[in-house]
Amino acid sequence: MFETSQDILNIALAIGFGVLVIFLCIFLFYGIMVLRDVAKVSDKVKGLVDRIHKTITEPLRALDYIVEKVKPYIEAFIERRFGKGKKK
Repeated sequence: MFETSQDILNIALAIGFGVLVIFLCIFLFYGIMVLRDVAKVSDKVKGLVDRIHKTITEPLRALDYIVEKVKPYIEAFIERRFGKGKKK
C-alpha cells in the first residue's frame, strides 16, 4: 500500500485538506447563523424606529402646523396689547 514516503505524505496532505474543508464548512455555517441573527435584530430595530417616528415626529409636525396657523393671531394680539402702550 505505501511504497514510498511520498505516498504517506500525499495521504497526510489529503487528510489535512479534508479536515480543513470540514472546519471551513463549520465556520461558514456559524457565520450564516450570526448573519441571520443580525438580520432579525435589525428588523426589530427598524420596527422600534418606526414606532418612535410615529409617536414623536408626527405629533411634532402637527404641532408645528397648528403653531403656523395660530402665529398671525398671536402676533396681532401682542401688537395690539403692547403696541398701544408704546405709542402713549
